[in-house]
Amino acid sequence: MSTKSLRRTQVVSPFGVGALCEIDGQSFFIRGTHRWPTGRNLEEVELHSLVSRLRGVNHLKKPGFAVSATRFPRWHFCPGCRKMTFWSTQKDKKDEQGQLPVPRCGEPACKKRVLVPMRFVAVCDNGHLDEIDWYYWAHRGAQQAETGSCSREASVLSFAVSGRRGGDFQSMYIKCSCGAARSLGGISEGTLPQTCKGYQPGEGNSGCTDEDGKPLRMSMEPRGSSALHYSSVISALDIAQATKGSALSERLIHDSYFQSWVKMATRQLARGQISIEDVPSEFKEDLEEIAEGHGADFEDVLEVFLSRITAGEAASSSQDPAEDFDQKDVMNEEFPVLASPHGFKGKSLITISHEPPREFGLNNLLERIVQVERLREVRVFRGFQRRDVGASNRMVPPDFGTNSVDWLPAIEVSGEGIFIQFKAEAVKAWLDRNRAEIDAFSSAQLRAAEDADLPPRMGFNANPVFVMIHTFAHMLINQLSFDCGYSSTSLRERELAPFSTGHVGLNQEA
Repeated sequence: MSTKSLRRTQVVSPFGVGALCEIDGQSFFIRGTHRWPTGRNLEEVELHSLVSRLRGVNHLKKPGFAVSATRFPRWHFCPGCRKMTFWSTQKDKKDEQGQLPVPRCGEPACKKRVLVPMRFVAVCDNGHLDEIDWYYWAHRGAQQAETGSCSREASVLSFAVSGRRGGDFQSMYIKCSCGAARSLGGISEGTLPQTCKGYQPGEGNSGCTDEDGKPLRMSMEPRGSSALHYSSVISALDIAQATKGSALSERLIHDSYFQSWVKMATRQLARGQISIEDVPSEFKEDLEEIAEGHGADFEDVLEVFLSRITAGEAASSSQDPAEDFDQKDVMNEEFPVLASPHGFKGKSLITISHEPPREFGLNNLLERIVQVERLREVRVFRGFQRRDVGASNRMVPPDFGTNSVDWLPAIEVSGEGIFIQFKAEAVKAWLDRNRAEIDAFSSAQLRAAEDADLPPRMGFNANPVFVMIHTFAHMLINQLSFDCGYSSTSLRERELAPFSTGHVGLNQEA
């Protein structure tokens, strides 16, 4: 049997900590970061501008060769005889090659047929995950006079399907060898007849109560349901470190005159006295003087200057620990750099700004088109929720709240892309012309997004402009797939501001 594996990018999303993943027909649960192999396995992912903004985090790390996982659910059934088997940890002993066994049926007639994980699991709103108590489900409401005496230890359960109702819950039954049986009808309605023990697979019980201190009830979810795991991921481009390491950058960092202008520009940006677009013209004469003193080009000094004040602005805004840092904050810092008409050239980011062509009137619709020749993106897994992404449901941290690690899982990807900035006046004119139709189409969707607390979590503005730009980005992705031959799964969109659409990166795994 081959080694069970995932792509490195998948350990952030969709198979981050707390998720279920199916490999070769077997189902596994990704355990907390406090269980991941350490030492050479964990590699540092550098992005100081992001780490400094994440509360209680000192490092970002990516797994080099392994993450910790455990089999879940452990209840399986045989597709032949339908007998259910609880595949315990004692049965999961690795062989001499370090491989886990494949669960198989022990009935002679089934000839070691491969078992299938049960299709349904129990989940609570606090993010816990457990087995459904199938024994209790089968015996609930059963009369002992009809079934006789039965114990959990001696019972033999079966997962039967009658086939008379088209495969719905009413046609599925949990049967016991004692004669007790009950269909799965109603299992998806309301809560299960079991309370949460605060369990995560492989972690044991920790207790779980609602706001009134009562044991929280659990609900059924299909094993492959997307509602089982909503990951919270924050993504940032490597902008602040783009020029780190260059000889000119090192000289300017130690130039007190240059640093005095950096501090002034950072303060003015923080107070809203100037915008990032104003920086080249506001400080042109001073930067030209500095460039002459260092025997450098003005554009190169400006590049370092923009990099330093962007980093300085991020650092100054992270001084208040009470203020949560989210994806929208990242986007707001990236936008002025990518939208700069002067472009940007550095170690991890290279952009070339172009004027929109007059063909098809694009110059009336677009502010600029930016060719992103090189970029580095870091994606960080911050935690997950189950069943609902609203503020009422608890966010589970990657270490399951043990506070035993000071790092978050992260991956880094490199690629290229396109940045397109729409003209604000063109978008406003579109809104004014089509206000009634736009509201009728998007109001319900946007209201649902707000109710689910999605905008701050995902870093977007819940308004019709975002819907339009997001749609445009996907249309562009599809066109790039047709024209360039890239798979659409290798392309990503990034909406940075109310009237912009971000890079569509041709990202490659690091």
